[in-house]
Amino acid sequence: MEDLERKFNKYISKVKKLEHISDNNKLYLYANYKQSIEGDINIAKPSIFSIVENEKWKAWNEIKGTSKENAMKNYIKKVKDLYK
Repeated sequence: MEDLERKFNKYISKVKKLEHISDNNKLYLYANYKQSIEGDINIAKPSIFSIVENEKWKAWNEIKGTSKENAMKNYIKKVKDLYK
């Protein structure tokens, strides 16, 4: 698990260097990052008027139950794909 965490942290740094990421990919990365760090969603659903926060909440909530390990793997795979 330590190797996976090191690799995950490396890819967190790599994603910051990407210039153009679609909103859908940003939401995917956000959700898997939060699931990796905090586990299942632990915040109340924001107001529908907070569009960005509501979309982030929905993305994270959709992957509820995903293990920390799988969320890290999903994050790493997506960053690799974005570099292709």
